[in-house]
Amino acid sequence: MKITLLTMLLVCAFAPIVVSQEGATKVIPAGSRVFVAPMEDGFQDYIRAALQAKKVPVVIVDDKGLADFEISGHSETQKASTAKKVIMWDWHSNEQASVQVTNLKTSEIVFAYSVNKVSSAHGKKSTAEACAKHLKEKLESKK
Repeated sequence: MKITLLTMLLVCAFAPIVVSQEGATKVIPAGSRVFVAPMEDGFQDYIRAALQAKKVPVVIVDDKGLADFEISGHSETQKASTAKKVIMWDWHSNEQASVQVTNLKTSEIVFAYSVNKVSSAHGKKSTAEACAKHLKEKLESKK
């Protein structure tokens, strides 16, 4: 019983140190070179445009070898059904997207975000801009 209690106290004492060291490696410095990986349905083009539109402080490169980080992800569109159009007078699609940013030197995922836009007026553009906005917040918080 005493050994279990002592072990738990030691674990609790050192846990904050491990967490703080882990978080320190997940920083994305402003001005980092970022490669946007090809994604289905051309979502990489929406991500590139959103990074520029939201003024995310990164440099987009075309060569993965020159990049510090890689953005990869997935998007999905569900077009409005005929019933939705007739009954609800809503022609907007439902959009889902998720992105992750990987440090190419350590292969560590430093940022991940998922978004679900119901009845999205601007389709993939809306989801890409939501991803870029949250990436910018991550960069500015430096955490």
